[in-house]
Amino acid sequence: MNSQPDFDFFEKEESINYKEIIGKYLPYWPWFILSVLLAYGAASLFLRYTPVIYKTEAKVKMLEGKEKSNVSLDISTLLNKGSVNLENDIALLKSFNLSQKVVRNLDLNVNYFSLGKISNKQIFDPPFRVKFALDENEIGQTFSFKITSSGSGYVIENLQSGKTLQTKELLFTNPNQDFPISIEPNSQLGSSLQKEIQYEVKISPIANAAKNLSNSLQIQTDGKNSSIILISLQHSDGKKAQKIINNLIQVFEEDGVQDNQLVSKRTIEFVDERFKYISEELNDIEIEKRNFKKNNKISFVEGDAASSIQSKTIKEQALFDMETQLLLAQMLKDNLQNEKEMELLPSNIGIQNGTISGSVDRYNSSLLELEKLKTSAGSNNPAVKLGISQLADQRKNIINSVNSYYNQLVATRNQSDLGKRQATGSFASIPEKERVLREIDRQQNLKESLYLLLLQKREEAAINLAITQPNTKIIDLAITNDSPVYPKRQQVFLLALLAGLVLPFGILYLLFLLDDKIYLAADVEKINKSTPILAELPTFMKGSEFEERESLVQNLEAFRTLAHNADFVTPPTEDNKGSVYFVTSAIKGEGKTFVAFNLANAYAHLNKKVLIVGCDLRNPQLHKHLEESRKNNKGLSNYLYDPALNWQNLILKKNVFNFSFDILLAGDIPPNPTLLLSSARFQEFIRESKELYDIIILDTPPTLLVTDSLIISKYAETTIFVLRSGKTEKDLVKYSSKLSQDKKLINIGYVINDIDFKRGYGYGYGYNYGYGYGYGRDVEKISFWKIILNSIKRKKR
Repeated sequence: MNSQPDFDFFEKEESINYKEIIGKYLPYWPWFILSVLLAYGAASLFLRYTPVIYKTEAKVKMLEGKEKSNVSLDISTLLNKGSVNLENDIALLKSFNLSQKVVRNLDLNVNYFSLGKISNKQIFDPPFRVKFALDENEIGQTFSFKITSSGSGYVIENLQSGKTLQTKELLFTNPNQDFPISIEPNSQLGSSLQKEIQYEVKISPIANAAKNLSNSLQIQTDGKNSSIILISLQHSDGKKAQKIINNLIQVFEEDGVQDNQLVSKRTIEFVDERFKYISEELNDIEIEKRNFKKNNKISFVEGDAASSIQSKTIKEQALFDMETQLLLAQMLKDNLQNEKEMELLPSNIGIQNGTISGSVDRYNSSLLELEKLKTSAGSNNPAVKLGISQLADQRKNIINSVNSYYNQLVATRNQSDLGKRQATGSFASIPEKERVLREIDRQQNLKESLYLLLLQKREEAAINLAITQPNTKIIDLAITNDSPVYPKRQQVFLLALLAGLVLPFGILYLLFLLDDKIYLAADVEKINKSTPILAELPTFMKGSEFEERESLVQNLEAFRTLAHNADFVTPPTEDNKGSVYFVTSAIKGEGKTFVAFNLANAYAHLNKKVLIVGCDLRNPQLHKHLEESRKNNKGLSNYLYDPALNWQNLILKKNVFNFSFDILLAGDIPPNPTLLLSSARFQEFIRESKELYDIIILDTPPTLLVTDSLIISKYAETTIFVLRSGKTEKDLVKYSSKLSQDKKLINIGYVINDIDFKRGYGYGYGYNYGYGYGYGRDVEKISFWKIILNSIKRKKR
């Protein structure tokens, strides 16, 4: 059998009373409005004096080296990833060296401020330019100068020393020790100097400005596998930020071009040095050949047989090639031995050994990368030290390779020379003169070939030097976004609105959280649900005659309700005798006497014969409602103490004091009120009064302070426990509940006194109960705005 789910299981036992929560905060609406207005004012001032920051961004693509023509088996290449090391490029762009160059190019270490009454504003297009007249290395601290333009000159104040200098012209070019600056008016904005405006100029060390610029730059890649770098800067002046980023890109490109040109320059220098020696050797050979021909009278020698010549030519060509390589190897070997370490080596000079050429190229590339790493990371970086060690190992390997290649060439040359001598043996008939002449020609051809080869390499290096291109491609120059990054007006005003609402709400929430008082019946019911609440009595409003009359009618109706509810919970007495109502509270000041007096008045209006008795013998308050002195009237204490007195003779009769019930005051304050109240004479008084009156209301002492009320509580049919809204603590409600459970108070019922219903407490109306301002009149509806106006009036009072 299918069973239906029990949806009641998911329902909350207690629903949240949103109306009550809103009602608690509603009376404080002026504070919320004031807080919001103050927050908006603070936000407006913040936006007024806070510099607006914009974001400027440029896009640059890093190009791969075009000289790499070999097929690479690197997995990153197979996955179509760029081989450019973007991390090194980003580190170089943020390096202190490049930032320092940008600072020098744009004078970023000089800042200008326009002095205002409230705050100073930094400006980037001042009407004049200030330059530090001394060496920039002497800027060891920040110099501050206050410059006031006077139309025809300046008044310059050194803010460090306090000294002042007045110039007669707008062009100031006479710096001194106290004023080591020069001032040149801006041709475009110079007209503004005719007005008397004050400026502050701060000149900071270039190193500090470079560090600030490096830290403010934001550089990142445009995607995981992208070779595009995004360079961004947040600045209050978009044009200034554009100049900074564009100049940084320019400096970066120039630095890259210089690195690429270093190898070509070193090759040209090497070839130029060798030209000098080869020219001298060619000249010596020419002179030797001329002298040999002149001395031996040789002008022309017939050629040998074709086969012999061909064989001899092949041997000579092989020997020629070996000796050419020997010379080149010897040149490179001499260069390696004579040049210092950590310098570029000549590349591609004609050595026919791929291992040596590749080692030289890798050595030069590693040296250039090491120089860049030094610039960005510093000489003490572990990676730099490792790179130096690796370069030393590479140089040793190159030297060993050259030595091995040289020894190999020597061995090969010896073999070729042996073959040449064997081939030459067949030419015994050739005159010795011809052999010597050919030897001279061979030496001449060797030097000429070497000269032409070096000349070709020099031209190639010169062409590479002239056509060197940067390894970057600018996709977008610096562009400033029109929308500011900070502050954002909408967000600031939204935060101001939230702060304006949250601040008073948080304060009120904290006050409500720490508030341990009861205010309404709901607060009492949360603590003690078993004890009935007989009435909620509204606050008696003082003000105009109309307001007091309205409050009086409301209080009268509230006490009539209390009387009816008290009758409902009071059990019937034997022989229809009168009922005793015990009116008490936990502490003084909760209005028990006020409740007792007005309850008696309410019963009197219901045609009941009522007697109210002042049983608080320690601190009697009942006489204050009669505007009578306590000392002039005897009462209950006098009767209990003096057997000769009759309590009926001590009663203040009705219609004498404009009320329709009888009153027995407390009388003189006795030294032993507990003994008097526990006496048989008090018991006799209760018995006699119940025979004469329908309602007997006992105004008793507070239960928490003395035990008098607990002693006489057994005579009551109903105990009316008075709680005061905004004064009675919640723990006192628990205390009264404990008294009821322990049967120390009989048939207890709560009365909540002094409730200001117009204050809110979750209600949107006054305490009308359907009645108007008099019997038979229509109920007047109280609008929301009337409640608010009444609340403001009460706060003023």
